[in-house]
Amino acid sequence: MEARLIMWPGGEHPFRLGIEQLRTLQQRTDCGAEHLANRIAAGQWMVDDLREVFRCGLIGGGMGKVEAVQLVDRVLEDGVFIRFKAPALEILGDCLYGPADDPVGEPMPVKPTPGTEQTASGSSAPTTD
Repeated sequence: MEARLIMWPGGEHPFRLGIEQLRTLQQRTDCGAEHLANRIAAGQWMVDDLREVFRCGLIGGGMGKVEAVQLVDRVLEDGVFIRFKAPALEILGDCLYGPADDPVGEPMPVKPTPGTEQTASGSSAPTTD
């Protein structure tokens, strides 16, 4: 699996959790990736859970170890930790389930075909029949 650009409170960076990073994450959080994702989703996370997801993900995405630690620690100093929850789950989700290959919604807004829309005499919007 390739690294994927993910927006997080520290900006937009490539993240990836390969086997080496997963092993480190397991050692530092004392649980597997799915258990950690469930713990974070349930609001039972500890700050180091979030820290390690980002640190390991940045390293797996190609950032140097020292640079990753410095960046994550600097961004965490902000102290608004709930902002880290969704992107941490996104990083773990990519590792567990793979990146979303069928995003929700249309890539472009659907436009009506010119001249096919008819309105009745009432004030209601046209139906889609």
